[in-house]
Amino acid sequence: MLGTAGGVGKIRARMRAVAAGVTDVGRERDHNEDRFVLVPECEVFVVADGMGGHQCGEVASRMAASIIASYFRSERDNEGASKPTPEVLEASLLEANKRIHRRATSSPTHRGMGTTVVAAAFDRTEKLVHLAHAGDSRCYRLRDGALEQLTHDHSLIEEALRARPDISRSELAYLPSNVITRALGVESKVEVELTHEEAMPGDVLLLCTDGLHGFVTDERLAEIMRATPILTEACSALVAEANKNGGGDNITAVLVRIEPGDEPWAVAGSVPPAPRTSAIPPGSESAAAGDDASESGAQVVDDTARLPAVLDPDAVLRAPRAPRLGQEGAAREPSPGAADDDEDDL
Repeated sequence: MLGTAGGVGKIRARMRAVAAGVTDVGRERDHNEDRFVLVPECEVFVVADGMGGHQCGEVASRMAASIIASYFRSERDNEGASKPTPEVLEASLLEANKRIHRRATSSPTHRGMGTTVVAAAFDRTEKLVHLAHAGDSRCYRLRDGALEQLTHDHSLIEEALRARPDISRSELAYLPSNVITRALGVESKVEVELTHEEAMPGDVLLLCTDGLHGFVTDERLAEIMRATPILTEACSALVAEANKNGGGDNITAVLVRIEPGDEPWAVAGSVPPAPRTSAIPPGSESAAAGDDASESGAQVVDDTARLPAVLDPDAVLRAPRAPRLGQEGAAREPSPGAADDDEDDL
């Protein structure tokens, strides 16, 4: 079962974060504007949901994922004094906002584009998970079988509820349900919301777009996560549930599990392979990511481990066969240093 904590007595043990993710076009859209990226060597995980006409949202979400990942890699490779994780996390999102806004205002093709984002960074030293988000992409935590939403949507409805907790349903009905109040790239400056949570062995974080949490109830999210011990299978099951309930938007689910151990769970800088019909054997080379090419099937990144097994640190990421989840695999991990002002591909 996912989300079974190891107990307070084990909190000082060495811990690591392992992750898997799936993104899918859904059943009503013709292209995928969601992106996710897993950065195992930095233990950073990002989900973005782009917006804007003529597929500009796809550009914005790709840029956000690429820039945030590259920012963390640059900080990791910096020989100077290391910065606190929350400082790097906030700075990476602000850098993404600046570059996306620059692209949106300088290119008529990309005018008006933006993206929501939710990012999690695990700090092994402090035993903390740092979260940053803008928009309505969410982070949940499953602990001891109970699911808790850790982020609050930056949306018109949620802002109204926070300002007026006693607001009536009839009053809320007059507000548009799809208006967000913060996003990367829409304005020259953005207020990124930062929080942190104590990490415990067995915690499972769910980072997702509204294509998942808008079509699957929190209760059902928890049921699926509790019932599915393999992260990739849990991601696929979550996406399949959203599709079963209509699949009216792009769907992305990333699961991050905190577990004992300090071995790397994937080769540093490894690239998630393209979807395949069978698993890549341990020790074989994963497929290299090219330019933004269209692929068949949902993008899957696998931690390859059941609880409480430990992943071979020399094994590459594997992509086992997943149920039919859509037409486009949209997520790739950016190569180190790939994010510059002209780079929007992963």
